[in-house]
Amino acid sequence: MDLTFILTEQCNLRCRYCYQKDFHDTRMPVDVAVKAIRAAIRQGADSLALTFFGGEPLLEAPALFEIMAEARRLEAEQRVPITAKVPTNGLLLDDSILRQAAEQRVFISLSFDGVEPAQNAGRLTPFGEGSFAAVERALKRLLAWGHPFAVYSVVTPANVKHLAASRQYLWESGVRIIINALDYAADWDERAVRELQSQYQLVGKLYRKLLKRKESFYLEPFDSRIAQWTRAGESRHCTPGVSQLTIAPDGTLYGCVEYFYRRLSSLGHVDSWLNRESVKAAARDRSAVPEECRDCGVRERCNNMCACINLRGTGRVNMPPESLCLTEQQTLFTVDDLAQRLFKERVPGFLLKNYSQSFHMLSGIEKLFEEMGVTHELAKTSTSQLLP
Repeated sequence: MDLTFILTEQCNLRCRYCYQKDFHDTRMPVDVAVKAIRAAIRQGADSLALTFFGGEPLLEAPALFEIMAEARRLEAEQRVPITAKVPTNGLLLDDSILRQAAEQRVFISLSFDGVEPAQNAGRLTPFGEGSFAAVERALKRLLAWGHPFAVYSVVTPANVKHLAASRQYLWESGVRIIINALDYAADWDERAVRELQSQYQLVGKLYRKLLKRKESFYLEPFDSRIAQWTRAGESRHCTPGVSQLTIAPDGTLYGCVEYFYRRLSSLGHVDSWLNRESVKAAARDRSAVPEECRDCGVRERCNNMCACINLRGTGRVNMPPESLCLTEQQTLFTVDDLAQRLFKERVPGFLLKNYSQSFHMLSGIEKLFEEMGVTHELAKTSTSQLLP
């Protein structure tokens, strides 16, 4: 089961595209998180994936590592594997936090949009200043740290023209796990969508070059979207209240972070755990395929059933925004076009990733970590936090 803890709603940046609009002075007590972990284990979870979220979760770093100490104790006592991840803007990363993250096996995902104009187009300080220089310092610190980490970028109409340059910059800097998500709540007009397609084609050239060089890497959107075809049985689906929960600072349970930010459809509380009727009601709300999507050829690979995206874009759980439709079609068209060419060329790295029965995407990333000098055990625990 995936448990996401909202450690705080405070943040030291004011990203223009952030879906959190109110920065309340809330903090999660350690015992709330521990109760949730205990309850999930008691209810039969055979493994747990913990994500520490915010706001900026490292504002509550002492609480995070106190929770992790208890989580590791319960992992050993109950024999339930536990992985942990913290996304961060990087401004608070220091030697102490990195040391504790290594000791407690917490995977770090750095939120960084890439080259300076891309980063400063959206990720601003509370005073309206750009954050590129500070986050680039955090990136260099992570690269010197010697442990696995990922970089997570948000692509918007304002920064999309820098997408390919940003992927190249991150690769040349030494990043080997590069993940991105689109801001579906933004106004993706026809010009922005065309630019997205053009940038994805350029990123595709980098992807093809790296495969031909037999590099070990993970690069969005290509690796995940190609795997939707070739490894469909390994994909996971959004099931709030069943395989995932978000825990508010006061212990209230929600299906995902967007439900929490809207204080919508509570599913229970850590003290009493899930309310079955509330979980059923949430499932019913999400179950209907949107009328607009029923005849779409890419429906099964689209994010149209993601409650988070739909709530942000339309305010309705089962109604995807138009921007999702436009950008998903272009993304999948570009990805599939490249995949067909790689298949025809019989590029060994492509065939191994996508058609070898002995290869799993996570095992490929484990190999990448081990090439970085990471122990096999740490590589395995880190990869389980990486992919959706």
